[in-house]
Amino acid sequence: RIKYLVREQAIRPSLIQVLMFNRLARQQFTERLTALGLSPEEQPQVHTFHSWTFGFISSVTKRGLLPARQEFWLDDKQELVWLTAKRAISNLEQRKVIPPNRVEAEEALEAIGLWKGSLIPPQRAGCRGNTLLPLVYAEFETLRQQRGALTFDDFLPLAVEILQLERSIACDWCERADHLIVDEYQDVNYGQQRLVELLAGQRADVMVVGDDDQCIYEWRGARPNYLIREFRTVCANKPHVDYHLSRSFRFGPVIAQCAYNCITFNTNRVEKPLVAHNAALPGIVQVIEQPGGGDRELAEQVVALVKGENVRPSEIIVLGRMFAQLAGLETEFLARKIPFKVVGQAPFFERREIRTLLDYIRLARSVNEPPTLQAERWLLAVANTPSRKLPREVLSHALELSRMKKQTVGEALLSAPLTGILQKRLAQLVAFLERLAERLANEPDVLAGDLLRWMVETLAYLEHFEDYYGKGEASQERQAAVVNFLIYATTCRMKPLAFIAHIGELDTTRGAPDDQLIVMTTVFRTKGLEYDWVILPQVEEGYMPCTWAGDGTVFDTAGIVQEPEPSELVENERRLFCVGLTRARRGVFIGACTGHSRQRRPSRFLDELQLRSTVAVMGQLQKLAAGDPDGRQGLLDAVRAHGGVRKLMRSLVGGYLGDLGDKVLTGEVAALVAKSREQPFSYLNAYKPPEPCATTPLHSAWQDVPY
Repeated sequence: RIKYLVREQAIRPSLIQVLMFNRLARQQFTERLTALGLSPEEQPQVHTFHSWTFGFISSVTKRGLLPARQEFWLDDKQELVWLTAKRAISNLEQRKVIPPNRVEAEEALEAIGLWKGSLIPPQRAGCRGNTLLPLVYAEFETLRQQRGALTFDDFLPLAVEILQLERSIACDWCERADHLIVDEYQDVNYGQQRLVELLAGQRADVMVVGDDDQCIYEWRGARPNYLIREFRTVCANKPHVDYHLSRSFRFGPVIAQCAYNCITFNTNRVEKPLVAHNAALPGIVQVIEQPGGGDRELAEQVVALVKGENVRPSEIIVLGRMFAQLAGLETEFLARKIPFKVVGQAPFFERREIRTLLDYIRLARSVNEPPTLQAERWLLAVANTPSRKLPREVLSHALELSRMKKQTVGEALLSAPLTGILQKRLAQLVAFLERLAERLANEPDVLAGDLLRWMVETLAYLEHFEDYYGKGEASQERQAAVVNFLIYATTCRMKPLAFIAHIGELDTTRGAPDDQLIVMTTVFRTKGLEYDWVILPQVEEGYMPCTWAGDGTVFDTAGIVQEPEPSELVENERRLFCVGLTRARRGVFIGACTGHSRQRRPSRFLDELQLRSTVAVMGQLQKLAAGDPDGRQGLLDAVRAHGGVRKLMRSLVGGYLGDLGDKVLTGEVAALVAKSREQPFSYLNAYKPPEPCATTPLHSAWQDVPY
């Protein structure tokens, strides 16, 4: 588009405004402009939303409209944002505005980012979840403004506010370009959408590029309706033209068709084909269904890829909807000595909820001994998990006094100056620690898994997360992480102290360099990226789709900001699954449990792949396109068997056969489809795994040595 505008339409680059979504996209786009032969003088400036607003605010500051001495809490000063959130919470607790231990800094910062992205100030901030969060938002803003600081989240709302209020500045910055180009438009939130409107004004022709089927960031304010409907409304001053880019250069027809089959179950979307540009490109989708979810078999497949087929570990990615979904495969990788790293969160055994359980054991061993600084740290870690609303400063002071009185930890806590319900709760904590200490001392054969399970049940530990976070994704993920940890502890069959030592020595990387590590992360962190092989573990109801996910938690109490309604939960989850599926160039391995039970059942998305029919037809198409003489007859036979799967046939006839240029074959296929009775889709009562469709069979020849 830019090359056409500059070379063919003689548009000056300074009259083209380009907005990309992040720094990596901007860098890659600039490299692409150079690769197209555009000289630096022919290239417009390419910005991210953040870099544009940063430059704007710097310019406005020089004009004296903002204080000259601003602190920027970015990059190496990012920690100041978290510390300020902690201080805001502490201030409110000390003033008894909010009860203790009811808000976490991370939770507050996530909500604050959403409010600012939606241009909602503290005085209009509403929350459907934790109703204490707006109070933290207001206190956080007071502290930030006292420091004259700006965070990453402040640039957009501040820029939009100035452009709306200062007409003279708006004249200098808005409606300066003849052409505005915005990438990844499906990911914009309300504030970014408003900035696009201001920059375009009445002058610019606007081109937005995006895929509503890849809108997976609704939890941070993105909405597919900005692309599907809102764009036509807010940019209504000029005629509209839609271009459907339906070809994928990344993968072959099996992966393309599986993704298309699934995503077409969404009702709020723009209908468009998904066709592999190279029909001969091999690619597989394989479901590995086992009673335990297939984690063991997935781990064996990873070893087979690396050792048997010389696949570079860096070309394999493990993706989940949430991090708890990865824990089972993490344990299998540890058992098989497969080096890996988890990106975006600590490994399962280092999560906060797991560390707290182990700190209970460590503290219990010290409950009848004089307190140490380490014991105090353990106490503060466990005192309010589950929530007892015990004041941390009182507990710390009690242990400090006990050193002079030569008391034990337990005696010090029982003498703490608390009354009423708090004194009772503290006594219950001490009683639990003493019971735990007795078990550790008097039951030499007790195993860590059994002990931890008893702790979780006695403390009502899983219920705590629901009480604290509510019935939603935040609590369910933590509960799942604890359950997975209990399974791991049980399989290790170690004594408690040996198990704690074992956890302390675990190193997921095994000292291997980054290019020898399998990366595990969530789908949210990989959109736009691609790998040869994708592993999707535990694709089950509850995980993918995540049936606990809620709608947007923040809103404008005054109703001034009217954002589009979020998608139906399953539609958003289906997009997420398809984005994970389409990260692969060569193949996808999906793990799932066997059959249905009250606790676990395979994801509905596995049915929606219509994998058996897709593999049968598209597998023969691949052969034909690759020049296999048997491919023609094989394709006709496959169409006879599966011609009733209409969306599959539409892709075959309308997308692929025309590329092959064989009109006779196209006519034969069309005739067979016309004779086939349409096969309506229906979810199976009991999921049956499809026939293996991998050109490479599932391997089990795994050696217990690191690769």
